[in-house]
Amino acid sequence: MQILEQLEHPAFRPSKTDRRLMAYIREHATEVPHATIRELAEAAETTEPTVTRFAKKMGFEGLQAFKVALAEEVTERSNRYIINRSIERDEPALVTGRKLLDTNIAALERTLEHLPEGRIEACTALLLGAQRLRFVGLGNSGFTARDTAYRFYRIGLDSIGTDNSHEMYIMAALAKAGDVFVAISHSGRSPEVLAAIRAARESGAKILVVTSDEASPMVAAADLSLVYDAKESLLETGSIAVKMAQSFLLDLLYTQVVKELGDRAIESKQKTAQVFRRAEGPLES
Repeated sequence: MQILEQLEHPAFRPSKTDRRLMAYIREHATEVPHATIRELAEAAETTEPTVTRFAKKMGFEGLQAFKVALAEEVTERSNRYIINRSIERDEPALVTGRKLLDTNIAALERTLEHLPEGRIEACTALLLGAQRLRFVGLGNSGFTARDTAYRFYRIGLDSIGTDNSHEMYIMAALAKAGDVFVAISHSGRSPEVLAAIRAARESGAKILVVTSDEASPMVAAADLSLVYDAKESLLETGSIAVKMAQSFLLDLLYTQVVKELGDRAIESKQKTAQVFRRAEGPLES
């Protein structure tokens, strides 16, 4: 089994530190072969002996042999594959479409299957008990944060979303008890988002994290977390599978909030819709 495949399906039972290393290697596979053992340990928030032991668990004599093999595998994959191992360069577009569809559906099914019983209800109670909601994320996760905040705002909740790190820091600095920060991050390791939620928590805010890595530092810093099961290859950053998995969990959470709010959510949505209709009505001649 090759390294990148084993990172998805390890032949051993990984510890929490192993999972942090695996997540870092998956996201920085092109950089790891050039990193020192100290750099890898610091990046994964672990120790140098742990990095060495991990390389041996993966079946290599030491870290250097692991890095050489990883470099060769990354080069071979970049030359051979477009997105992932299942998609070939010369296959028909409809065949590729079926493979992508199957991948996306499988990600949603795994996400729902692994969702702990009662977790959505607990997250719903957290949001409904908040005075203010702050959705934060960067890059593609930032787009999801802003869109989700807008949906909650339209049903009457005090909700703001941002994908700007400076705005996150300001929100965190001005956070207070009664606020809930919802951090969206595929890796769960974005330094800017992590710094913001840690600062917000120090100010008394509660934290909900949406991520793919339950062993990430963001989950460790959160009161509650929603973890989805969708991966990205080296060439598919911002993949539809990841976006769909994030949106699926947030849509499920939004739907549960609407169910709990009942008529209040309907009335708020109707009020906003009426204003839009008046504003967008026929122009006077």
